[in-house]
Amino acid sequence: MTDNEYKRLFRKSPQEAQNTLFDEYFNYVYTIVFNKLRSCAAKEDIEECVSDVFADIFTYFAGNSDKNESIKGFISTVAIRKAINMFHSLTSKNGRTVSLEDSDADNIRDNTDIAHNAERAELRRTLLRLVDELGEPDSTIIIQKYYYGMNSKEIAETVSLEPVAVRVRCSRAIKRLKDKLAELDISLKEAEL
Repeated sequence: MTDNEYKRLFRKSPQEAQNTLFDEYFNYVYTIVFNKLRSCAAKEDIEECVSDVFADIFTYFAGNSDKNESIKGFISTVAIRKAINMFHSLTSKNGRTVSLEDSDADNIRDNTDIAHNAERAELRRTLLRLVDELGEPDSTIIIQKYYYGMNSKEIAETVSLEPVAVRVRCSRAIKRLKDKLAELDISLKEAEL
């Protein structure tokens, strides 16, 4: 289904357009979400995340059906971001708990450097915010290249650009990102992009 076909179908019947979009992109979205959450989520969590992705997509297109953008690129971006958010939500809940009545509770040591972890988490949040501020398709290109390790050809398919254009946009986006990080006195190496 092309972007224009979806828009025509959406104007005709939003419910039918949503069903068609779901049928066509379900496996794609499920794969993205599964790859991110398989190490920390139950099947139900993955299915919930996929449902949330489609809910966001349908809500967005209901209010922005006249925008001219790549449906597949938009869907992949929403899926990636939802999966990342759920990953952080699930992994932050996996802390260790100890019964106070346990006689060995005094002997438990945690070698976790809480301050370092908090700094890294804040740096990641800042980096994601700055990447998001790059706008589309640059933020999608950066996430897919550095987070998912996709090559220019794979990224080009999701953002409807030529691989050469993806490489050019990526290098320009990295330069803009470096400048934004420099304003905050953070090096790109510190940010581990």
